Amino acid sequence: MELNFKTWRNKRRGGDSLAYERHIISNTVRGARRRMERTLRIEHNFAFLTPIPRWREIMATEFEGRKADHEICDLVIPLADKILSPYTFNNRKGMGSQAAINKLIEHINTVTENYTKPARIIKIDFKGYFPNALWSFAEQCICRVIDQSDHEDKPYLKWLTMIAVHCNPAAHCELRTPRHLWHGHIDPEKSILAKPEGVGAAIGRLIWQTSMGLYINDIIVWLTEECGILLVCFVDDIVMVVPEQYHEYVLRLLPELRRRLAERNVHLNERKFYDQPYEHGVEFLGSHIKPYRLHLNNITYGRALNRIHELNGKRYKDIDAMVSSFNSYSGLLKSRTDYTRLISLRDEMAPCWWKWLAWDQQRLCIIYKPQYSIHSRLNQKYHLHLKKLAA
Repeated sequence: MELNFKTWRNKRRGGDSLAYERHIISNTVRGARRRMERTLRIEHNFAFLTPIPRWREIMATEFEGRKADHEICDLVIPLADKILSPYTFNNRKGMGSQAAINKLIEHINTVTENYTKPARIIKIDFKGYFPNALWSFAEQCICRVIDQSDHEDKPYLKWLTMIAVHCNPAAHCELRTPRHLWHGHIDPEKSILAKPEGVGAAIGRLIWQTSMGLYINDIIVWLTEECGILLVCFVDDIVMVVPEQYHEYVLRLLPELRRRLAERNVHLNERKFYDQPYEHGVEFLGSHIKPYRLHLNNITYGRALNRIHELNGKRYKDIDAMVSSFNSYSGLLKSRTDYTRLISLRDEMAPCWWKWLAWDQQRLCIIYKPQYSIHSRLNQKYHLHLKKLAA
């Protein structure tokens, strides 16, 4: 039952979650029996597209499939964290995008000796990293971690990993976005629905997020420990900081890097290869990094402006969406000390919003006026007399 609650986290309102919960006892017993008899199959998957930050295919699975993912990853993730290179930042607790940006700035500072010596930034990107992943190799990555654990039933966990990884979503998948949008926005090379059986990782599933973090870990270790390169890896982006005198050495390593990656069906995107002096700056995870400066890039800031303009036309009924959207983008701007753009973003809000909201100058965010807070509105709507608990 504890596993059920972990699987429900942030998904309690989903249709499949509600259907499972209506008959929770019988479904839990049936799932346990299928595991004991080794007859569990993950047969209901669904796919949809998301346009933010760019059009991307997301693959999800039924509640029983999510339970399997959590059952495996609750054991694997803590052990994998000890195996993964300290320069790998994807899908790790406390090592998200901001930590990756901070580490890259630290590397630049170290290599250039506080911006006093020349250095190069080499940025490489993988072409179709998730869609071209090999199921068999991803399964091996998870099973190697299971072998290092002290779990009492390793054969069972390996069997469950095989079921989760080889569920072949393309063969039995419900599309929750109109098919014509796939043709208009998703390159077949980047869709697992167009891949043969045995190829393609499902973006959106916990088992795949975990296995793809391990997928090229030994190559990252080779680059950092054997080749002595300072780098940051975030999913399919690798940024290397190279002293000027070792620039040629690193370029000569690229053919060997391509060869090692090709063994896992991973290929470099030649159109996204970047090699410039560090003074020119580098785009990384929605930020533009230059010596002594860190800015939110223009694409992300433009998306923030578009969101504010969209909400300006909706007024009071979307007050909560305005607060959450603005404060989300203001957090990104504050972490990059981009206060000029933050104030400009605030000034784009329609004047009517200030009837219900106020500006918190100390925290540089917007807050509800007391009579319009979520708590006050609930009390008024349902004629309650509840008091907000002290923090």
